[in-house]
Amino acid sequence: MTQQVVIAGGTGEVGRQLLALLAQRPELSVRALVRRPGSLPLAANLEEVAFDFEDLGAYGPVFGPPCDLLLIALGTTLAGAGSAEAFLRVDRDYPMRLISALATTHPGAKVGLVSSVGADRGKGLYLGAKATVETELEASGLAHAIARPSFLRSDRREFRLLEVLVNRLIAPPWLALGRAAFAGSPGWWRWAPVHVREVATALLEATLSLQPGQRQILEGLDLHPGPVTQWGRP
Repeated sequence: MTQQVVIAGGTGEVGRQLLALLAQRPELSVRALVRRPGSLPLAANLEEVAFDFEDLGAYGPVFGPPCDLLLIALGTTLAGAGSAEAFLRVDRDYPMRLISALATTHPGAKVGLVSSVGADRGKGLYLGAKATVETELEASGLAHAIARPSFLRSDRREFRLLEVLVNRLIAPPWLALGRAAFAGSPGWWRWAPVHVREVATALLEATLSLQPGQRQILEGLDLHPGPVTQWGRP
C-alpha cells in the first residue's frame, strides 16, 4: 500500500539526500513543501506543494490529505537568517508548527527529524532551538526518529570555510583514527563528522520502521555505517 510522505526542508543538504532516497521508493508518494515550485529535482512520485511557512493558517490544511510520514530537515545558519529571531523561526518555530498540526490531524503518523548532537543538553541559540523542537515532538505522542549528527559533510558547491576545514582537514584523520582505534566507541563516533547521505539513509530507514508510540534517537555509530560494517559493533 502506498504511504503518503510530507517533507519540509528538501532544498537543504540532508533534505536533498532524503529526496534522492524517496525517489527510489515507488511505494512512497511524496509531497515536498517549497517556497517556490521548480526548486527540486523531478521524480515520478514527487509533488511540490507551494507553502508559506509564515502563514499560521497554512499548517492545518497542508495535512488535509493523508500523511503517514513527516520528514523535517529544516535548518539555516545565523548568518544566513540575518538575525537570531529569523533563525529561530526556521530552526524552531516552523518545525514545531508542523509537528503540532500533524499531531492534531494524523495522530497515528510518524516523524523523522534532523536535529543535532548536543540537543539533549540544549544550551545556546542553536542547540536550544533543536532541544525545544525535540521536546515538542516527544510531547506530541507521535512515533518519531531523531537524527543527531555532528559536523555535516557534503558535496555542496557553495564555499563555506568551516565545511572545507571539516571535509579536508578534520574528517579524514578523525575517521581513520576512529576505524583503527575506536571502532566501537560511542563517544568517539558521536562527535565524528558524518556525510549528509549517511544521515538521510539512517533517518529514513529508522522512521519507516517505527512502531506506534516508539521514539528512536540516532547518533554516533547509528549514523556511521563504515565502522560497523568494517569492524563490527562490540
